[in-house]
Amino acid sequence: MIKQLFSYAKPALGVVTALVMSASMMSAAQAITPEEIKAKGVAVVGVQMDQFPWGFINENGENDGYDVEVAKLIAKELGVELRFERITGQNRIPLLTGGMVDFLVPSMTITPERAKVVQYVLPYSANDITVWAKTDADIKGNEDLGKFVIGVNRGSVFDPVLKKAAPEGTEIKRFDDDATTVQALLSGQVDAIVGSLTYGLVIEKTGNAEKYNRKYKLADNFQGMAVRKGEQEMLDFLNDFVTRHTADGSLDTLYKKWIGLDRPKLPTTLEGIDFTGKQ
Repeated sequence: MIKQLFSYAKPALGVVTALVMSASMMSAAQAITPEEIKAKGVAVVGVQMDQFPWGFINENGENDGYDVEVAKLIAKELGVELRFERITGQNRIPLLTGGMVDFLVPSMTITPERAKVVQYVLPYSANDITVWAKTDADIKGNEDLGKFVIGVNRGSVFDPVLKKAAPEGTEIKRFDDDATTVQALLSGQVDAIVGSLTYGLVIEKTGNAEKYNRKYKLADNFQGMAVRKGEQEMLDFLNDFVTRHTADGSLDTLYKKWIGLDRPKLPTTLEGIDFTGKQ
């Protein structure tokens, strides 16, 4: 059930592999400037479709979620058709650098390591790294983590954050993805989990909202769209998009709709990250 909540629904005809989709779209995704996207009449955008509520397939088999609506807003401003490439956490950067998508709207955490490979746009979203546990669990800060068995998605940005924060000797159990991590908490395999702020939406949909709650924010988790290195015009366009729609409240409205919380004030500078493309 948890797996279904993270993917929300599957397309009626099944999931086409990323490799096949990438090959079929390669010729359509070579644009590197807004004007070239306008000229071809279609924007090929990479969006993760297995991460409710950021991007998922709804009960009607349609792309839906916060990132999907952001991508639609971008395409509307460009005046072009929107074509989605359904990315995963593993293939999103290769699909971008390989030219299979024009840009990413990926719910992707901004990190200095990734910034060496892709060009980040100004943050458009946030998904705090959060500690979740049973409502009666006495967890108020990092020092309390050592008293419990903590679960985390292996290979995610949450894992090293937890490892750094937890007291030495804390028992940490690692799981293959977000869905199995949340399921481990609900089934009692672990006492608490570290992960996305939006784990709470998944827990709520399982009918367990009163049994589990958010204990505290472990770390910031700012998310950014991404373009290829050197694509200055595309970067400038998307930076302007984020700036304008932060000012007019559009991104705040979408965030509130999908996440259920006010969108936090997001930074325009981060250590180790160049959002200008000129450094």
